[in-house]
Amino acid sequence: MAGLLRRTPPSLDLGTVPPDVRAALEAALAGAEVPVRRGGRDLGVLTVRPAVLEGEVLEAPRLPPPEVEVPEGVQVVATAMRLSREVQRRLADSFGPGYLVLDLHDAPASTDVLVVNPVSVQLLEVLQARFPRARVVVTEIEDDVLGVDYAGPVGRMLRAGVSAYLPPRPVAAVAEGIRAHLEGTGAPALVAAAEPLQEALPSVADAPRS
Repeated sequence: MAGLLRRTPPSLDLGTVPPDVRAALEAALAGAEVPVRRGGRDLGVLTVRPAVLEGEVLEAPRLPPPEVEVPEGVQVVATAMRLSREVQRRLADSFGPGYLVLDLHDAPASTDVLVVNPVSVQLLEVLQARFPRARVVVTEIEDDVLGVDYAGPVGRMLRAGVSAYLPPRPVAAVAEGIRAHLEGTGAPALVAAAEPLQEALPSVADAPRS
């Protein structure tokens, strides 16, 4: 019977492990794949499934969902970030006519677009269940003037000196994209730090140049 008993998995206390081990485990908790080696031989890759949701804890939306009168032809944009009234107003002005920008808790279930900062897949699933028709747009925001900072992993890498970011794509497209970036050719792309659009790749974020 002893062999049939379920063994309790070992646990680690990050406060008691050596600094280099703690750094590796914290990197895995942040989503990195940490190579595991012995005597110079690769044994595998260490990954960690976080026990908590990543992202900001949002208040539960009001039930039933609010009823909002939306003019014909207007798209509803819901923001899933904590934004002040001033920031929300500036965002609405920037969208211009044809869009109605609302806070997450004021938006109807029929919302067309959901704007959210980088969060966990679990939290995204919760938001998608709340707004089943919405197209989800993940964005990072850095605005020193308005005091808004919703930086994510891509923004942190760009600030660390990364030259460009390409979203997932096939190998051949990666080579084509990098070559176009280096040669300064291609379609206009989004750039970091709210710089003007420049000639680069579609969906490539370029780091600010000094």
